[in-house]
Amino acid sequence: MIKFHSLLGCSRRVDISFSFGGKIDISARVVRALGISKGDVIDILTGDGEFYLYVSSRATDACGRHLARCYPTQTNTRHFRANCRRLCAAILKATGLNGRARFPAGEVTLVNGHKAIPIITKKIIHE
Repeated sequence: MIKFHSLLGCSRRVDISFSFGGKIDISARVVRALGISKGDVIDILTGDGEFYLYVSSRATDACGRHLARCYPTQTNTRHFRANCRRLCAAILKATGLNGRARFPAGEVTLVNGHKAIPIITKKIIHE
């Protein structure tokens, strides 16, 4: 009997990735869902082992320098990037991963009065 293996494996695409150096990449789906625009500041709410990405302050409200400020990766694209070593280190430590972590995201929900999207950390997408 021949044993078959799937070539594709996991077909779920990455929605957000965190790297050790502090780089956070956010997919266009998450950007649209949360209404992220250039200059918005993101943060993560955590509790009971769950993580939720949300916009902590909008570009119009944020004055001065902020950690995790979002900007497009290229002109005319909806993929965004933010930089925050502290945020990445916390996620990597909480999930027990080193170097880089790539996760899918769920559907938008309200958490503590914020429009947030859950980060699915139980199903890690490996490269």
